[in-house]
Amino acid sequence: MDLKTLLDNLHDEVSCSVCMCAYTDPKKLPCLHSFCLQCLNGIQRTSGVHGKITCPECRKQFEIPGSGDPSELPTNFRINSLVDVLAIKECSTANVKCGNCEKRSAQTLYCFQCCSFWCEECILAHNVIRTNKEHKTLALKDFQDQDMEAVLRRPAFCQKELHEKEELKFFCKNCEVSICNTCAMTLHEGHRKMLLQEATNARKTKINSMIKSLKDKVLEKRKEFEQFNQKSMEVQAKVAEVKSQVQTNVDQTIALIEARKQDVFDAVDDQANKSLETLSQKKDKVENQVTIIESAIEQTESLMKRNFSTEILGFKETFDKILQERGTQENRDTEYTPRFSFTKSERLINVLNSEGIGNVKTVFSETKSQQSGTKGKESNKVIDGNKGANDRDSPFEAQVQTKRYIPVLSFGQKGKSVGMLNYPWGVAVNDRDEIAVTELGNNRVSVFSSDGTHLRSFGKKGQNNGEFDEPSGIAFDSLGNIVVVDNNNHRVQVFNRNGKFLRTFGQNRILDHQLKNSEGLSINVNGDIIVADKGNKLIKIFSSTGKYLRKFGGAGSLVNPYHCIQHGQYLIVTDYGDDFIKMFDLQGNFISKFGKQGEKDGEFYGPRYLSVNKQGLLMVCDCINHRVQVFELRGKFVTKFGSKGSGIGEFNYPVSTASLSDGRIVVSDKDNQRIQIFDQI
Repeated sequence: MDLKTLLDNLHDEVSCSVCMCAYTDPKKLPCLHSFCLQCLNGIQRTSGVHGKITCPECRKQFEIPGSGDPSELPTNFRINSLVDVLAIKECSTANVKCGNCEKRSAQTLYCFQCCSFWCEECILAHNVIRTNKEHKTLALKDFQDQDMEAVLRRPAFCQKELHEKEELKFFCKNCEVSICNTCAMTLHEGHRKMLLQEATNARKTKINSMIKSLKDKVLEKRKEFEQFNQKSMEVQAKVAEVKSQVQTNVDQTIALIEARKQDVFDAVDDQANKSLETLSQKKDKVENQVTIIESAIEQTESLMKRNFSTEILGFKETFDKILQERGTQENRDTEYTPRFSFTKSERLINVLNSEGIGNVKTVFSETKSQQSGTKGKESNKVIDGNKGANDRDSPFEAQVQTKRYIPVLSFGQKGKSVGMLNYPWGVAVNDRDEIAVTELGNNRVSVFSSDGTHLRSFGKKGQNNGEFDEPSGIAFDSLGNIVVVDNNNHRVQVFNRNGKFLRTFGQNRILDHQLKNSEGLSINVNGDIIVADKGNKLIKIFSSTGKYLRKFGGAGSLVNPYHCIQHGQYLIVTDYGDDFIKMFDLQGNFISKFGKQGEKDGEFYGPRYLSVNKQGLLMVCDCINHRVQVFELRGKFVTKFGSKGSGIGEFNYPVSTASLSDGRIVVSDKDNQRIQIFDQI
């Protein structure tokens, strides 16, 4: 970091993350995180464990050397130098404390040999001492950049009692500690020693060698990663090819069955036509018989009307003969009734039930010995094209009983080019079903269509308007503007739909309207912007123009808030620090929480961002468990999807979700460098 950048960010560099104030007596833990000595004392008192301390940043526990008192920890001399530089830089607005009499004064000088501040009265006594005659002193108001650099390069001093003014000049090889002249002649007499600079150079050489080795390993791993990425793309292409083959086979089978169905229809129609022809002939014969009988009846009735009784009696035989002749026609023949039935092909049904429409076999190609113990072997696992209706593992049975989320699309691969992704983090969807993604690695926002087509990108690394330093949370407002949390720049930036910068708010401070390392972001129904101000352990709410409205949370309520969304009358927060989802009312009053650290259903390990899907269910990115869990709004577990891996439907640190208009779920799969889309079945 150049001097100008360092001076511009001094407050960040010298602020203790526990007390949020400038460091006093900074001590360094083995994990290289530094804190004020008084803050470490407070942490140890709270824990009640003597001789051990837990880092507030990384949560690792360490043994304290020596007596077990935090004062035994090594001093961070660089931070001490930075604190002095900050005092020099702000001397015109704040009085500086004299290192001798502790009186504060605007007229203060700095001694480069004593590495301390002197007021005008004390500097006279300082200059009287003969050994100080060669010391260089300079009034703070006269400091230039090169003088600031000299302060930053000041030597480290011994921490032993009564040796505080002694510069560390040697390295004891027996004890592996830096020592002063007095230590060398007393506490470390007879030990093997070397000049501190020589020891430092030797250590640097060794570290550089290790770094080179690790860089070579990283390059090798990146090549390996790209090979796996290429293999993943080949697998996806092959899957599409196999699915196409299956679809073609099914289409051909269906066409064949349709043809056989038509043959059966034709045969039925042929039989029906023959039967209908026979029935028509018989119907005509019956109809003719009816006509003859009706004619006889009509003739007889006519004769009866024209003749007298004597004549009717006289022609008895005549009438009887007419009626008997007409009435002795053929008997009814109605027994001919065709019956049709269909006998299904049991053989076809049995073949489909037993063999399905085919199967897929996975064959692993030859690999290196460290990659796999299989060499050109066929996998025993067969993806069957059919399962019986009574099979407990049947996917059809599962679909009826439990809703599942299945992957339907995956896009993205690691890179800096347009359309590629580099650690995708936050995702958001607008009313056009455009998917906006923040990229930590590329320090930009990329926008894609719902089919994965790249539309546009904007942003680059920097601190100016429209530039980013690890953008994280993202959301669309009601006007279609894109609102982005600029994490390491401690601010929120607003852009129009096409990526043109509009405005910004927030900065690295602890005041209500300011932000510190914020993470997730959401927009409520009123258009207010809800920001998880992680560095200040608060949730802050701003108007759409960036005006501060209110806050809730803080130490004791939220440990490490990552995201907050409003749904109905609830504000829902992921607290990454203690693996809970916490519920608040709209005034920020705590209501309830659910979850705990673990791997079981309803438990979390590093929950990140939240969303509510089209069914009104809460979706939680359970990041370190590599899955997305789905809950009812009050915390009842519903289902989950995903597991660790790089295959389709698997995750490697999922961070954020969003819903498309058709209900499909968009997930940022960070370390797999891609976006996956899931559908519910």
